[in-house]
Amino acid sequence: MFVACYHSKTQIMHSKKQLLAQYVLHCRWFVNVLEGFTDEETNERINADMNHVKYLAGHLLNAQYAFAQIAGITVTRKWDELFAGQGKSKARDNFPYPSIDEIKATWDQLYPVVKSALEKMPEEALQKELPASPVAGHGILDSTVGDLWAFLNLHQAYHIGQIGILRRGFKKDPMKYF
Repeated sequence: MFVACYHSKTQIMHSKKQLLAQYVLHCRWFVNVLEGFTDEETNERINADMNHVKYLAGHLLNAQYAFAQIAGITVTRKWDELFAGQGKSKARDNFPYPSIDEIKATWDQLYPVVKSALEKMPEEALQKELPASPVAGHGILDSTVGDLWAFLNLHQAYHIGQIGILRRGFKKDPMKYF
């Protein structure tokens, strides 16, 4: 018997400590999951219907800009047209993407700034309503900063997991958690 996963909308309280711990862990996983890939490998698809590692890494970087917005800081988006979310971009073959090292270096520059701003954010800010929240209106998440942050954390884990699967397709060791 199939049990539906959907439920009626309930008020969910967020713990900034837990959301921040997940955010920090995803940074470590981002570094770990890309370990050992050459720039050439990150442009290769192991299946024509799958994204390549470089697109996924750039897309993960692009989500960091959403975290910056949550934290209330303004940053200039790099390569937004290449890696934008919500169906606004897609992986391209034989395209002059930035190198994987450039993507990682941009992540390394952005991450500490965003992390610091998220740490300084008051707990009450998680309950702030975002009228144009992209995750609201589906009956699961609401339009609060906390729900958007929770979704973005899951988004990061999902795409890191995709790269983890690609690691195995390239005959690399599994990603290290720590």
